[in-house]
Amino acid sequence: MSALTAEHRSIKDDLLAVLRDLAKLADDTGMHSLVNELLVQRIPKLDEERFVLVVLGEFNHGKSTFVNALLGAPVLPAGITPTTATINHLVYADKPCAKAVLTDESVRAVDPRSLSEWVTIESNKSEKVRYVEVGWPAEILKERVTLVDTPGVNDINEARAEITYNYIPRADAVLFLLDAAQVLKQSERAFLEQRILRRSKDKLLFIVGKADLLSPEEKAEALKYCRDNLTPLLEAEPVLFTVSAKQALAGQVAQSGIPELRDYLTRYLSSERGRVLLDNASADGQRLSSYLRQNLGIKRRSLELSLEELEARIARVQKELTGKQQTMRQIQSRITAESEAIKAKIRMDLEEFVAAFCAALPEEIERAEAADVRKYLQLFLQDTLKAWAEQEGERVATQLERVAEEIIQITNENVQQAMATLAAELGPADTRVELQVDTLKYDVGIFALGALGTGIFLFVNTFVGGLLTLAAPIIAVLVHGRLSGQIKAQAKEQAPEAVRNAAAAILPRFQQIVDDFAGRLSDFVTAAGQALHRGISEMLDRALAERRAQGLDVAVRERELLAQTDALQALDERLTQVRQRLWTSLTE
Repeated sequence: MSALTAEHRSIKDDLLAVLRDLAKLADDTGMHSLVNELLVQRIPKLDEERFVLVVLGEFNHGKSTFVNALLGAPVLPAGITPTTATINHLVYADKPCAKAVLTDESVRAVDPRSLSEWVTIESNKSEKVRYVEVGWPAEILKERVTLVDTPGVNDINEARAEITYNYIPRADAVLFLLDAAQVLKQSERAFLEQRILRRSKDKLLFIVGKADLLSPEEKAEALKYCRDNLTPLLEAEPVLFTVSAKQALAGQVAQSGIPELRDYLTRYLSSERGRVLLDNASADGQRLSSYLRQNLGIKRRSLELSLEELEARIARVQKELTGKQQTMRQIQSRITAESEAIKAKIRMDLEEFVAAFCAALPEEIERAEAADVRKYLQLFLQDTLKAWAEQEGERVATQLERVAEEIIQITNENVQQAMATLAAELGPADTRVELQVDTLKYDVGIFALGALGTGIFLFVNTFVGGLLTLAAPIIAVLVHGRLSGQIKAQAKEQAPEAVRNAAAAILPRFQQIVDDFAGRLSDFVTAAGQALHRGISEMLDRALAERRAQGLDVAVRERELLAQTDALQALDERLTQVRQRLWTSLTE
């Protein structure tokens, strides 16, 4: 992998200069969070030319196993249940090593053989970890590449999901992992549309994992399905690979698809690395500049108004915020009502199923051979219950996803209305500065809809399958029947009771799934309301504090803000020129 070309290095130097000037201007205006983002994250990353390759996907899709396959060794803990609870950075090192960076900014040395104690959901240490950095002597990590393993994008734990969501803007390229068993689910399409495509669609590579589950014909069909559905979303042909991490780690590397992916990544990083690093950095600069412009605009507007008028306008914005918070509380009441209605429907559906099934059982038993009754009755009951649970699970998932989508839409509308009020009351009076209404918008994005379906799938397959053994061992006495008539009579008597016992065990589990989902959705609405209120209130507080400052010379402060606005405009022009140079260099 080559370093930046001479032209790209010149562009990089110019871009670093612009970003440093932007940080200085942000510091002069009191935007300390923006300063921190530039100096701690953006500038060092560009300066070091570190390329961040992030692995995304829903939980239980095998991301950690896939990362291990790319590295050629079982470096990260992996399993059949959701595992990863932290962001894990994989970087090159001559010998295996690891460290945990904690939430209090302290650093702990970690034995690479004991990573599960720090990064897994079961670990009591993971909640204190910002990220874990693992050094490993893997070829793909050379030339300052960081490979990042993330928690599932639909992790039902809000904190873990947000860790992943917030990490996406830092990625230079994204490996989006799909599951061969169900490629490109609706929840994945929604995540791509609402979390990635607006700003990162050119970063995406799609991986269909667990390809060993597919025949060659099924593999071709899965790829065609992905291509047909992703092309309209991306407005371009997607980059697609099929891999089997299981085969790669089992020594069957040649047929795993991993070598082809590694070769592509090597070529990609060699040819595209410089352009991607510079383009992403310049886009970050423009986004942060827009945020600074918004704040300068509100500060300028606050000086154009009398203190009395400013306080009145801020009061109206705060009133709007209070109203939106009340609406958020009403939304949460609706979530409770909807979830209770869904649980009531589950109870009614289950009662109807049990009644119909038990009524039909005597005839089914009578038609069968006694030996088959003795041998297969439990399996028949189990399969019938499982089929009902799967069908009911699909219905419940559809209902809850509909509720979630409506709630998200309403929440988004509330956020947009509050921002519109802010723009109307305190947006700049002239056209020199345009208030970006959605800059502070809480990115509600996609709620973890797929988590529900996954939860029901796991529930049906792990719980229902053992119900009759746990809830109805009375079926076992059938084996002791000596005569055909006795076996059938015993079965007719005992089987309905077994079904009712199993149903009694199913119902609370279904209800718990609904309650958990409703709780997650309610927490989401709360977080949206808090983020909205905090974002706007902080901005207003800064503007009002400056306006109330004793000894403030409004005319002098206006000239300062105009000068800062002009300086920002000049920085924007320099950013545009840098980006134009970058893209011109690609065509020469």
